[in-house]
Amino acid sequence: MNMKNIILSFLCVAGVLASCSEENIRHSYGEDDGMAPGKVEVISNEKIPGGVIIHYKSPNDADLMYVKACYKLASGKDVEVRVSSYDNKVTLEGFNDEEEKNVYFYCVDRHENVGEPVEYSFVPGVSPLKKAYETINIGVAFGGANITLENEDKGNLVVEVLSLDSLGQWYPVKTEYTSSSTIKCSVRGFDSKERLFGVCLHDRWDNFSDTVFQTLTPMEEYELDKSKFKEMKLDNDVEIGWGLVIKNMWDGRTAGENTCMHTIDFNSFPQWFTFDLGVTTKLSRYLYWQRQPGYWYLGGNIKRWEIWGRADAPSQDGSWDGWILLSECECKKPSGLPPGQNTQEDIDYATNGEEFEFDPNLPAVRYIRFKGLESFDNSTRIHIEEVTFFGQKK
Repeated sequence: MNMKNIILSFLCVAGVLASCSEENIRHSYGEDDGMAPGKVEVISNEKIPGGVIIHYKSPNDADLMYVKACYKLASGKDVEVRVSSYDNKVTLEGFNDEEEKNVYFYCVDRHENVGEPVEYSFVPGVSPLKKAYETINIGVAFGGANITLENEDKGNLVVEVLSLDSLGQWYPVKTEYTSSSTIKCSVRGFDSKERLFGVCLHDRWDNFSDTVFQTLTPMEEYELDKSKFKEMKLDNDVEIGWGLVIKNMWDGRTAGENTCMHTIDFNSFPQWFTFDLGVTTKLSRYLYWQRQPGYWYLGGNIKRWEIWGRADAPSQDGSWDGWILLSECECKKPSGLPPGQNTQEDIDYATNGEEFEFDPNLPAVRYIRFKGLESFDNSTRIHIEEVTFFGQKK
């Protein structure tokens, strides 16, 4: 046999072996006895938010592959949950009421023989959506409305804020996806005229709440002109370093490489710095951007700080006499994960800028003192990408 024939013979044998191997992979292991497996025995259930965990005992069938639970949601969607034969419980979710529900259990063996169903009735726990709906509050804000609600069970919720257009038709002003335990969102850009707002919730199982309505008259405000902002260096202010100057905080760039303000390293918190808004006004709110990209909730991005203010020029020696505490601030991280671990929601929240409101009863100020108290990973420095201040029109 020449070399060419040897190679052809080898290829033919290899092909046959591969074919046999592929055939074996596609078939279940062992003989099909043609018998369906037995039934599960439900032992107990425990309510969870919007669902239930059902504990059961599987039948003593050697070829049992899995148990499937089949049920229907209020939307009409059929749901099937499969659980390994090695487990003894199943979690059912997606309910938005506490009415009695039915689930059907089927045992399936390695050859896809399906056993007879076992019907079981249960009452699910109160859903995250239903709990959150009961806490919705719509309050007046500068330029719009503030919406707050509690999401005790940290359910994945969608918050829809609605209002009326010029034709009297409802339209979505803002849509927020969140699993935060405390949800706060604001809508802005409205004139100081009476306006009707609505808020409703829905979740990933297509459960929808009713809509909460509130008529409000937004307070009038304006964005402060950043070209009037000026650095002030008082005697005990922290040093700015690395060539990342304080005016980077108001240059209009909310992200970029080396576009932030950056202090030098210091021994410990608190540390502070000062600047001039260039105008005396009653502040309504401000937006704060962390240094980004790549620094979300890390390094000198601060976790807790205070904003102080005054109307008259401060003493050069840096004395705190005459300064008024305007706001105690804490940077929110929606996921609550430790530094270095971020969800997309965390990144989106930081990228959009974090909003902080001032008490409308505070006096007008011109000079601002930013006092850092704590960073996210205990870094002894402060860096800020951008700030935007808004004030009340006179």
